Amino acid sequence: MRVTNMREGGWKAARTAGWAVALSAALAGCAQPERGTPQGPGVKLARTIVLPGVRTTRPEVGVPGRIDHMAYDAATKRLFVAALENGSVEVLDVESGRRVQSISGLSRPQGAAVVPTQGCVAVACGGDGMLHVYDTRSLKEQKVIEVGPDADNVRYDAKADTVLVSFGSTNSGAIALFEPRTWTRLREIRFSSRPESFQLEPTGERLFANLPKGIRAVEDGSVAVASRSDGRTAALIPLVGRARNFPMAFDAAHEQLFIATRRPARLIVIDTRQNAVVAEAPCTDDSDDLFYDAQTGRVLVIGGGFRADLQEADSASPCTPPGEMGGLDVFAVGASGQLRRLGTTPTVWHARTGLFVPARRAIYVAVPFRGDQEAEIREYKVP
Repeated sequence: MRVTNMREGGWKAARTAGWAVALSAALAGCAQPERGTPQGPGVKLARTIVLPGVRTTRPEVGVPGRIDHMAYDAATKRLFVAALENGSVEVLDVESGRRVQSISGLSRPQGAAVVPTQGCVAVACGGDGMLHVYDTRSLKEQKVIEVGPDADNVRYDAKADTVLVSFGSTNSGAIALFEPRTWTRLREIRFSSRPESFQLEPTGERLFANLPKGIRAVEDGSVAVASRSDGRTAALIPLVGRARNFPMAFDAAHEQLFIATRRPARLIVIDTRQNAVVAEAPCTDDSDDLFYDAQTGRVLVIGGGFRADLQEADSASPCTPPGEMGGLDVFAVGASGQLRRLGTTPTVWHARTGLFVPARRAIYVAVPFRGDQEAEIREYKVP
């Protein structure tokens, strides 16, 4: 597949034939040697941390009580959970398995990132476009900064000691870069629509951003490749016949991106040396977070299950557990990026976000409240 390159002059159409080659490679992936250590694929539920009172202010939305992304602070062993519909950040001590505090009064918190050099956590709020900064120990608010409409994903760039925050709308978006000592806005990287998950090249300058064009998009999604230093977009990787690409993970050692789309539900591998799709495989429905485990060379995909409000009838992924359930997929990755699904652990309907903490060999999955069931964070141990 040919990638569109800005330096070649304008956007050019992708070749569908290239996607067929990628599919053939994916189907052949079972015969490929797999990277990582030879461990069992299963993840096991270790414990559940209940979050009483974490509910919703908008019962009419698609996922009432929706919980969005998380961040982990290794220094305090605390998990910061953006409880979007509850308007709060839930702070959990993962050593004791208890809630430390609920920081309330926020307008749809969506993303969070810990800034270890400053001992703080930055939380982006989609309702008012603000970024709230809290001390990770005292939990006192240190700063509030305006980002832009629908502020969402947050990343800390250790190489440059900067904080990046995505924001925007369906037809216009950007990632803003901040210096975390004074929270001065340094610059913006502009895109044609609001970026969803984005990942940073740890030793270089590249940034990779998902551009899905909204939760109801039916047109092809794409992945933008941009420079963090000058903000220029170098390439746009089209996802032919694939839409609603929200989560993303990056394997820096093998220079591969992992993308999950929702229409249809697919895990896609992109070789960032060529900026080309090299493999794909069906995955669980409605994924909003996925992670690459460098120790085992495996990919963990969190999905919330079939969404009748967003998906056509009979379009459920074969990987999604039957009934109203979510799933946690585990994929092995072949030497050339080929995928093999090792198994799916059933979870809970609408449990589609979480965080993998390699140092704890655990993945935390957010379960929103439903009926008589309180919201909770489930800790699954990863072999």
